[in-house]
Amino acid sequence: MSGEIETSLLTKQVYDVLKGKIIGRKYNPGEKLDINKIADEFGVSRSPVKDAINQLVHEGLIEIIPRKGTYVTELNLTDFIEVLDARLMIEMWAAQKIIQTVTDEQMDEWEQIVEEMDSLLDVTPFPFELYVDLDMKFHRTLVQWAANKKVQEVYSSLNTHVALSRLVHATSFESTLKRHKDHQCLCEAMRERDLPSFLGKIKLHINSLKKELKKQWDEGLQDGI
Repeated sequence: MSGEIETSLLTKQVYDVLKGKIIGRKYNPGEKLDINKIADEFGVSRSPVKDAINQLVHEGLIEIIPRKGTYVTELNLTDFIEVLDARLMIEMWAAQKIIQTVTDEQMDEWEQIVEEMDSLLDVTPFPFELYVDLDMKFHRTLVQWAANKKVQEVYSSLNTHVALSRLVHATSFESTLKRHKDHQCLCEAMRERDLPSFLGKIKLHINSLKKELKKQWDEGLQDGI
């Protein structure tokens, strides 16, 4: 049993580091990964590395091509748009499930996240990575309130494509500022338990992100993903 626990912990550690390197572009899209080399770097056997890679394959960040090898996934515009569409569906479902039962304490917590995001807007240079982390926390909290573990797992796997948000926030501060105001509007609609208003605002919020992404893609920024 202790051996199984140790292997599980090693897998989690390798997974966290590999995921961080992919998101942080230490590994480039399309880059081939050498399992033996990674195992040597971590000082572990191949087993936890393979388990970690299988997890990242499930999340869409790595792909295994038969008879060729293991590669960092090259995501395209369609992938990103589909991720946003799936996020929108889940967040709308969560809102419908909890809007009549959300507590004042939960709303205070949600608004505190927005206030933390507010505090970053005047910082120079703009700390977009920290802002994106708070942005994701804001949306993730909504889904967590719905208290469905299976849905949370699916949503979490979608959010591993954080490179999407990092690209948009890093390259267009003006559009980030515009969407930032959406968060306060979402808080207001949730506090007022106005479901039609909330659903309309969350659609506009995600569609704005999709529109900005398409614009940047057309301008050739996909080379930076």
